Amino acid sequence: MHSTNPLSISAAPTTGMIQKPYYDLPSTVTVMNRLLHESAVDGFEVQNLAEWDKENPPKDDVSGNRYTAWKKSPKYTVEEVAAFLEGLPILSIHANRDVGIYLCSNREQDITKGKRLIHESLSLAEKVGAGVCVFHLWDTWKSQFNVGFLQEVLHTIAPQYPVTASVENVPTHLEGVTPFDLVKEFEWVTLDLRWAAMYDELDRFESVTKKITNIHLRGQLQGDTWMLTGAPFGFYEALDIIQPWEYSGPLTIEPEGGLHSSNWENLVAALVSVRSEP
Repeated sequence: MHSTNPLSISAAPTTGMIQKPYYDLPSTVTVMNRLLHESAVDGFEVQNLAEWDKENPPKDDVSGNRYTAWKKSPKYTVEEVAAFLEGLPILSIHANRDVGIYLCSNREQDITKGKRLIHESLSLAEKVGAGVCVFHLWDTWKSQFNVGFLQEVLHTIAPQYPVTASVENVPTHLEGVTPFDLVKEFEWVTLDLRWAAMYDELDRFESVTKKITNIHLRGQLQGDTWMLTGAPFGFYEALDIIQPWEYSGPLTIEPEGGLHSSNWENLVAALVSVRSEP
């Protein structure tokens, strides 16, 4: 499985390799080109960062650090981001993480903004040739929201673009359900290992393998390998669990804990370790 799955990496955290902030788009492109030159990955996932949005600071900002980053970050339109990424193999776009927060709001103008962010991210995916666009479709902190409304919004907008709109199993406070219970009702799913570990429900995703379009492999870089801490399974153990599912889409590394203290040799070796996992 792993040698044939396209190997991708979430682009934003990689700027830590050259001591640049995650929202620095030119630096992101520099690192992406170097990773390609090293043949370390087949492509990338790029997040349509809320830090680049000139209208509002990020709402998904528990620590307040993203507001500070938003104040410092240059602002880019979808067209400008696409121009920076021209010629790079972008396998997936991660939509602005505030989509679900806006859609679950009680304010009409917030819902309108959420819909616009869906359009923008799908448009960016189309412009850069990405086959998949990943969404955080609900407000992870809300204990009440209308799942049917979220389905209706996505099913109305997504067919307007030649891109697969995929819903990630982000945490939920909706009573009596887990993220798996929510995502299985959507046409396409992005499986994130960290969230599956949090709810100890990785095995449940085997039943929706045909819906899975992207798998986020979360891990902390330790030496030449990835470590998934605080989980009921290890990073490589998770790969072994997924192996028999015959999933053929991208495996997207999402580095946790930053890459500032890592070197290139470690990162490249760790990426190779995913490819060579039997």
